Amino acid sequence: MEESNLLWKEKALQRRAENKELIKRKKELTKSRDNWKRKHIAQKSRADSLEKDLISIKKKLNGILLE
Repeated sequence: MEESNLLWKEKALQRRAENKELIKRKKELTKSRDNWKRKHIAQKSRADSLEKDLISIKKKLNGILLE
């Protein structure tokens, strides 16, 4: 009986340690994901802005060439 209690306690301690590691890893992954998401949004915003500028320049260039 005493041996089974020790095994149970040992397994419980292992699970607790594993859960702590998983929680820590989850926080790291969430932080990393949020960082990459922020970078992506900034990059997309810049690309959209450059695309608008390109369209504007093309229109102006076509206007000049058609004169």
